[in-house]
Order: sequence, then structure tokens, then C-alpha cells
Amino acid sequence: MDFDRLSRDLETGSPVEPRELYEQLPSKAAGYGYLRDVQAQILTKWHEEKRAARDIVIKVNTGGGKTIDGLVILQSYLNDGAGPALYVAPSNYLVTQVVAEAGKLGIAVTTDPDSLAYRAAEKIGVVTAARVFNGRSIFSDARPPGTRVPIGAVVVDDAHAAVDTIRQQLSLAIPRSSNTFDDLLQLFKTDIASQAPEVLLDIQDNRGSGIARVPFWSIRSSIDDMRAALRSYVPANEKDFSHEATRDVLHLCRVVFTRSAVTITPPVPPIGRISSFTSAAHRVFLTATLADDSVLVSHFGADPALVSQPVQPISAGDIGERMILAPQEINSTITADAIRAEVVKLSASVNVLVIVPSDRAMEQWPTATRANADNLQTVVGQMRDDPKFGLVVVANKYDGIDLPQDACRVLVLDGLPEAYSGDERLESLMNSSFARVDDRQIQRIEQGMGRGVRSNEDHCVVFLIGRRLAQLTVDPRSLERFSPATRAQLKASRAIARQMENTPLSRVMETVQQALDRDPGWVRYAKSGLRGIAPEPARISTPAVAERRAFDRVLLGDTSGGVKLLREAAASCDDPKRKGQLLEQAGAYVDPVDPVQAQQLLALAREDNIYVLRPLSGIVFTPLNYAGSQADIVAARLTGMYGTPASMRVAVENMLDALVFDPLRTDEFEEAMYELGLFLGFNSQRPERQLNPGLPDNLWALEPGRFWVIEAKTGATSEFIAKRDVGQLSQGQTWFGNHYSPTDVATPVMVHHSRKLFKDASAIPGMRIIDERVLGELVASVRAYSEGLVPTGWSDIAVVDRLLEGHGLRPTQLEARLRTSTGGAI
Repeated sequence: MDFDRLSRDLETGSPVEPRELYEQLPSKAAGYGYLRDVQAQILTKWHEEKRAARDIVIKVNTGGGKTIDGLVILQSYLNDGAGPALYVAPSNYLVTQVVAEAGKLGIAVTTDPDSLAYRAAEKIGVVTAARVFNGRSIFSDARPPGTRVPIGAVVVDDAHAAVDTIRQQLSLAIPRSSNTFDDLLQLFKTDIASQAPEVLLDIQDNRGSGIARVPFWSIRSSIDDMRAALRSYVPANEKDFSHEATRDVLHLCRVVFTRSAVTITPPVPPIGRISSFTSAAHRVFLTATLADDSVLVSHFGADPALVSQPVQPISAGDIGERMILAPQEINSTITADAIRAEVVKLSASVNVLVIVPSDRAMEQWPTATRANADNLQTVVGQMRDDPKFGLVVVANKYDGIDLPQDACRVLVLDGLPEAYSGDERLESLMNSSFARVDDRQIQRIEQGMGRGVRSNEDHCVVFLIGRRLAQLTVDPRSLERFSPATRAQLKASRAIARQMENTPLSRVMETVQQALDRDPGWVRYAKSGLRGIAPEPARISTPAVAERRAFDRVLLGDTSGGVKLLREAAASCDDPKRKGQLLEQAGAYVDPVDPVQAQQLLALAREDNIYVLRPLSGIVFTPLNYAGSQADIVAARLTGMYGTPASMRVAVENMLDALVFDPLRTDEFEEAMYELGLFLGFNSQRPERQLNPGLPDNLWALEPGRFWVIEAKTGATSEFIAKRDVGQLSQGQTWFGNHYSPTDVATPVMVHHSRKLFKDASAIPGMRIIDERVLGELVASVRAYSEGLVPTGWSDIAVVDRLLEGHGLRPTQLEARLRTSTGGAI
């Protein structure tokens, strides 16, 4: 034992300044001798400006060396006596990568935070986000058994991915297969019936895709019975502790039923349960693609004042080269299947990764190797080892996959990321604009496009398949929500697309080949587009900050303070839907102490957002009137709805994408029908959603005294129209007759994939059908009409009038499209 050496080490101490620390790492691997310029910029700014701060946001593009920055920052904190230090990675696969990177740097790490080496601040702990953020976290005071593991300094890598983990782990989803689902449905069925009686019947029959909420006043009155039901819940996965995560905040949760599951979700994640994380002296969030920094406040409880001042490199253009193409935007006649066929051909010479939104969408790629949770790490390894491994498809996996260089030269996003749980779908409907795209989708798209470029020396071609996805990348409202570098690449790719407008797919593929073959002209153009891009300030939403602060106050017993914060945020909110959501939450918080005020707030919320709960009273019926001359209304209305023709095309594609017979998207269909009525210049309403249960799904006022009463059965799977469905349409007609003038005429319209009535059903007088043929023709006409509006906009009423007539969208022309039913009772 060399005691003299120990004495010298004690006297000199370990370096704290990050560049000096990096230089003195004793056993760096070859190629790790020096920090890259971007890494040095980040570490210097952190050390000189942010080191003492509690919450620190570091934004670096994918491939900018975030892992090394994070490890050096944690080692510096350890050397400064601010340990223990924890590195949080999104997945087990990325934990392995962080450990390997630490080994190349000569930084000591451990994957066991319970070890003495971690607790004594001798090694940096490396764990997954799921291990930190869960209902039985070892970093929590509620840890059973044993004392919680402390955290002095923590780095959360890919904070955007950790947000998704927090959402999943700190809320509860109980599948229909569990007896607890049945117990809760039985407990709340009367309350659900008051909000959505037809959805309740569908859930009981295990059909349809409706969303049914439990009113917050019902949760209040039945909270003890609800707790008793949940005590018997045993999750299928023994590592699922989400039922424990929601236990202390159950009275504040939102409860949503679908036919497949019931979700129990707090207003914001109860991050305070992770005691060591909330008490850590330093919390560093690393992110490349976080367009909306508000989630760091709402989900991690970070200080908004500190989040608003991120550490960023001098230039935001340090990113890999990408040619991003949406062939269907270049030429509207190009089909998705044709693009897929060309991509399959490319996979014979280069590796291709396809990301689809769902398992069902994987069927569109029958020849691809399927990667899932069980084999993902193996498949990724094979793609890394073999540059001609070929075609791989993965579902709903937009992060956590690193495919540098030849591991992936072509990346495909096939379809827009979707929300799946009942609560996610409700959240999307409550917050969506006419474009029906939220920040979470933008974030997933950007994450997905980053899987194929892992450094600024990497390159990849990205295909976007699907009209919604194609239009999204040119809409100014959505474009600004991407990171600066991705936005620049999208604009550059859009310039290429304009040069190829209306060219055949074969020409598009020739351009793709130029990028893959490293055409010098393309390389120069791609790099010049990234030159001089300045980083942008953080984006923090006032409502998101108010939601986090209000939740924390209510938990501390300050209900009035929490309600005040939400009401103030709602008063200053320009977005009506967001305003309604804030007011509903304020009502939920105040309900236990002042139920009358809660209902008053809910009535106000309902005026701005029809997706909030229906109050016990206070909804005023206002008859739907004829809007006026169709072309005049279009010319006056569309600017307010969409802003620009480009934005209109995005919104219309989103609307048309929802106009499908899909058992999983029935609510989305009804919302799209509502939007379609407005888009065509009619007055439109959703009586059941806006007024009371049991009313028509949609109501259109087409001409003076002429209406459509619409019952949508797009979730039906039977080959026949059921008696119950016809009965609902009849009930809607009766309601119309009781509330409108005797001179008003309503056509009863059933949206159903079949025209055939079941043997015990009888068509009501005047009943007409929108079946798959009619719906398909209508969608095609509306798409062509929207494309016709783009060149000149809608300011010229004569042009609008001509387009409506030419595409068969006049009221009489629409009426002529409808079909009659067949069969049924004699």
C-alpha cells in the first residue's frame, strides 16, 4: 500500500472544472483524447453559469455527445462533494450504452444504486427512468422495505422519453380482463350513464371505441368504495407499481373508461412521491427534441425560471444530414402502397427502419423483420453489424433506438403517432385544434426522425408516408414546433419538393438515390442549410406552470390557492379549449369544499370546451340556424378556422383521416363530421356531446329549414344495421321535432358501413345511409375541393362557389349522394 500516494491525492484533490477533469481521466480509450467543440461549449457554459443551480436544462442535437457531457457533469459534482450522482437513461439498452461509454472514458459507474460504491459517492449510478419513477421506487420515502436511496446530483438523459415513462408509471391502467375493471364499472355505471349512456352500453357489450368519464363529484362520493375495489387489484406484471403511485392522490384523479381498460390519471404526475429526486441538489435535464419545455415543469416539478434559461451550444445546426421527403406532398396521385414498394426495393442495398404508430399498421409491411420489446436489442445489434440486414419495422417506438451510419440509411415514418389509452385520447380531443395535432405528436415525429442520424457526420434519407404527416411538415403552425435544425432540414427538403412538384415517384426515387450515393451537390446544399442556425429560447406554457403549482398547493391543503391559480391562468388563456380544461380542473379541486362553485366553474368550462364533463345543470339549448349563403360563409369563416391555405390543407387532411369506419376512432369521426360541416359552410353541432346524452351525434343546418340529423355507427362490425341503431336515429328525429319549428325538415342520416337492416329493424321515414362507398366519394370530393382552394385562397366568392358546385358539395348534391337502406322487418 502506497500511503504517500493517498496523502498526495488528498492534498491535491480531484479536478472540478470539466475540461480539466476530462483531460485528467486516467484511462480514456483511443479516440477519446479530446472533447468535441460542442461538448466543450456545453460543459464550459454549465460550469461557469449554471453549476450551482438546482434545475438545469441542456439542449444538444442528437449526436452532439450528450452522454459524455452528462457523465462529466456528474463526475464533477462527485469531485465537488455533491454526490451521490445518478445517471437516468430511457431504457435498459441505453443503460448498457452509457456504461460502455463510461468505460471508454475511465469513469467509474455502477448499475446498482443500492451498492456502497454509489452511496459513498465513489461511482456514478446508471439506471433506467422506469426504475426511478414508479410507485415503489427505491428513491422514495415510501420504499418498502429499507431506507430510500439518496440522490445528490442527477442527470436525466433524453428527458422527453422520461416524460412518457413518468406518464405511464405514475398513473394507473386496469385492463378489462381484471375483475377490478368490472368492480369499478359496476360502482360508477349510474354516473357514467348520466354523461354517456350509449358509450356505457358499448363498454358493457365490449364494442365500439367510446370514451366514458366518471364525474369528479361521483369520485368524491364513492372514494372509499373505489379504494376498496383497488385494494384487490393485482397487475399482470409484478413490476407494475402504478396502483401504488396513485394511491395518495386518488381523490384528485381523472377516471376514464373504454371497452378495453379503465385509466386513473392524476392532473399532473405526483412526482413528489420520488423523494430523493425532488430533494436532489442538482437536476440536469438533457434533451435534443423537446419543443415544449413546459413538461419539465409539469412532469418533473422543475423551476420554470431555471427551465427558461437552457444551456445550448453556439449553433443549433450541429446535426446529421437528412433529406426528408413526403412523396404524397410532391404528387398527390402517389399512393402510400407505391412508396412502400419503392422502400422495399431500397432495402436490398441499405438498411431501412420503418416506424409505424400501431401493431395493426405493421401489417402494411409484410416482408419486413418485426422488432418488438422482446427482440428489439437483438435486431438493432444485427442492423449495426450488417449494413445490408434489410428492412425492419417497429410499432410506436419513436425513441430509444440508435442506428448510426450504415446501420440505417433510410428511415420511414408511416403514419402519424397516435394516442391509445382512454385518457390520452381524451387529452388529445380536449386540447386539439382544427389541425388535431398536439405537441406530443410533434415531439414523437422529431424523435423518430432522429433514429437514423446519430452524429453530425451521419446521413440518412427520411420518408414521411401519409397525407396527414406530409401536410404537417409544411404547416407554419406545426413547423415552428420542431427544433431549429429539424425545421431547417424540413424547409430545405420542401424546396426540393417544389422543384419536383407533380413529378412521378420514379423521379423522386432518383433524387433519393443522389443523397444515398453522396452526390456532392446535395451534400453541399444540405450542409449550407444548417449553417448559422441560432438556438432558440425555451418555450414554457403559463397554463402548464399553473397546473403543476395548483396541484402541489391542493396536495398541501391549500385548495383555494390552487383554484385561484387555475382561474387566473384560464382568464389569460387565448385557446378556448385549454381555458375550458383549466376551469374544469379548478371545479374538480373545489368540489369537496364547495360543490356549487364546482358546478358553476364547470358550466363556464363547457362554454369553451365540449369535451369537459357535462355539469349537473346549466346547459342552455340554442337551436342551430342556417348560417347563410354557402360560398359567403366559407369565404368569411375559413380564415378564422385555419389562417392560411397551407394550414387549411393540413387541417383538412387530419379531418379526412378521421372520416373512416374504424371501431377504435368513433369519437374522432364525430368530431371530424362536426368540422366538415363547418368547412363546407354549414352550421354544425354535436348535440349529444354539447347538450345531453341520447341526442343525435351530429346535426347540420344546410339550407333554410333543411337539416341533417346524423347518427354515426362507424364502430359497428355487424353486416347489418341493428334495431338499436335505428332506434337511436329515431330518437334523434323525435328530439329534432320537439325542439325545432314544424316547418323545419330534417333528413335522418345513418353512417354505417352496411345498408342492410337486421331482420327485426325497420327504417324510419326518409332514412338515408352514408355507407363506405358514399363516404369514400365524399372524402375524395372534399380533398379535391380543398386542393382547389389552395392557389387563390377563399377570398374570391365566385371561385369558392364554382368549386363547391364542381365538386358536388352543394346541399342538393350532397343529398343526392345518400343511399337508401335495404332489408329489415316486413
